[in-house]
Amino acid sequence: MKLYKLGGVLLLSLVLVGCSNGNSGKQSSNNESKTDMQNSSSAANSSNSTSTSQSDTSTASSDNNSQSDGQSYDFSSLTKDLSSKLSDTLFPQNAGLSDSAKNIHIRYNGNSADSTIYYSTGSDALALNDSSLKGEKPYAVLAKRSYSSTSEAQSHLDYTAASEIKGLPKVDLGHSIVGHTQSGAGQQYISWNEGNWSISVHGSPVNNTTPKKLAVSSVNMFENYSLPAPNTQGVVKFNVGSSAQVITWQAGNVVYRLQATDPAVAIRMAASMK
Repeated sequence: MKLYKLGGVLLLSLVLVGCSNGNSGKQSSNNESKTDMQNSSSAANSSNSTSTSQSDTSTASSDNNSQSDGQSYDFSSLTKDLSSKLSDTLFPQNAGLSDSAKNIHIRYNGNSADSTIYYSTGSDALALNDSSLKGEKPYAVLAKRSYSSTSEAQSHLDYTAASEIKGLPKVDLGHSIVGHTQSGAGQQYISWNEGNWSISVHGSPVNNTTPKKLAVSSVNMFENYSLPAPNTQGVVKFNVGSSAQVITWQAGNVVYRLQATDPAVAIRMAASMK
């Protein structure tokens, strides 16, 4: 009988130990599951944080590009930028062109004492001195040259005094302006003076480019556009059928020379200089 009881006790003990081990295994399994869930949640939060950070960076980059794309490169803005590069220099405030559909491009070289500025047009709005502008053909070029004295500057002007053309044949140009003609070797010039300006228009009758029509239209434009008042002298030289339309004037020891492909463009630009 004692042996049976002892065997029963041993059997009961083994059962209880097995149950205890089973419960311990379940608890360990549950703990591992909880740990896996926590790690998974942490990884998900980290991934979301990284994604949000990348999204914010992308948005900021997009905003910066938008600001860059919004930069204004119109004629007024380019002229303002140019004036900050070349101090004590006069610039046209009018692009001179009647067609405003194209963008004005400006490039320059030199410094405040001596500079050359090139005006051209294109389909895109471009910054001052954009690298692509060197290949463009300018419709106008403005040059500034400084000299050691006023007299030296004046010597670089091809000025014709009224007394030099007084005896030549006269031609009525309208607005009480009388021009004087000079012809020879198939060439013809009409010249006149207004204030400190000497003006001449050149043509060639043999090439059907007589100068009177351009001379009359120039006088009409001068009624609406006032050229700069030169300290001493200014010279206008227009050529019918040519791209060399030149307006030159003296400002102290400085000489400005504006050349354009069209006389009307040259007049508009020169009249707006400041």
